[in-house]
Amino acid sequence: MNELLAKKRTDDSLPRAKIKRTRSAWLLWIVPIAAAALCVWFVYRDFVAAGPSITIYFENAEGLVAGDTPVRYRGAQVGMVKDLELEKNNQSVKATVRLIGSAKDLARAGSVFWIVRPELKLGAISGLNTIISGEYLTVNPGHGPPTNTFAGADKAPVAEGTNGLRVVLLAPNLSSLQEQSPIFYRGIQVGKVLHFQLGTDAQEVVIQALIDAEYAPLVRRNSKFWNAGGIDVHVGLFSGADISATSPRTLISGGIEFATPTDFAEPATNGLAFRLYEEADDDWKNWKPAIPLHLPESAPRTTTPKPASLLK
Repeated sequence: MNELLAKKRTDDSLPRAKIKRTRSAWLLWIVPIAAAALCVWFVYRDFVAAGPSITIYFENAEGLVAGDTPVRYRGAQVGMVKDLELEKNNQSVKATVRLIGSAKDLARAGSVFWIVRPELKLGAISGLNTIISGEYLTVNPGHGPPTNTFAGADKAPVAEGTNGLRVVLLAPNLSSLQEQSPIFYRGIQVGKVLHFQLGTDAQEVVIQALIDAEYAPLVRRNSKFWNAGGIDVHVGLFSGADISATSPRTLISGGIEFATPTDFAEPATNGLAFRLYEEADDDWKNWKPAIPLHLPESAPRTTTPKPASLLK
C-alpha cells in the first residue's frame, strides 16, 4: 500500500505535456495539397484537355527536334513534336505529334503538314523567321473524316483557289517555269501556274494553269500563249541590241504571257488545251481586242482616255 502511494506521489510530481493548437498548423498541408493539385493538372493536360496524338511520315525530317519543334497554324502554336523515329525500311521518318485540344479538328483526312524552312522562291525569300526560331510544322486543314496518320509534304501546297478559268498548256519542255509562275496579259499578272507533269507518252509537258475569274474573258479559243521567262534580245542592223524582259520576277521564276486577236473567238472553257510557244510572233503583241471584264465591285472603275487626235 505504501508503495502505491509513493508511486502516485511520484507520478503527480512529473510534468505533463500540454497539446496546444496553433493557427499556423494548417501550413503543413500546403505541400501535399500542392503536389496533389499538380498531379491532377498533369492528368488533365495530358489526357483530358490534350488533343489527339497523330503520326506524320516525312521522307526528310531535317530540322525537327523531338520535344522542341512546335506545330503552328495561323501563327498560334497548336501542337508539339513529341518523338522522331526512323522507319524499319529506312525510307522515311515517323514523327509523333501531340495536338492541343482546341486543334483536334486539324486531325482530319485531307490535312497537309509540312516543314517550314528558309526558302528562295519566285524571287522572294520565305521562312526567314525560322533562321532565328528554328524550323516548325504547319498545316493546311482538310475536311475529311478524323484520322491520325498523315504523309508529310515536302513543301507548302499551291493555293489553287476556287474561282477562275483552268486551262491546259502543252509545251515541248518546262524551261524555267515553276509552280506559281505568273501568267501575264499586257504586263499585268492575271493568273499562275498550278502544276505540271509529263504527258502520257512523255513527249511533252502538260501544264495546269489558272486564270483569275475577273480576267477569264480575255482567254478565247484562238488566244496564243508563249513562254515569257528569261531575257529577250533583238539585234537590228541600225537600231543595235534591244534587251527586254516581261518582268524582273520572270528572270528567276519564269513566266507565261498570252494575247488574244482582235477577231476573237468564243470564250475558253475549263480544261481547254493550248499550245505553249517558245516565243511570240511579232503580230501577237500588237493585238488589242476590246473585251469587257468582270471586275469585282470593289475594283476602281476607270475609263480609257481617248487620244487627243480623236477628240478633235
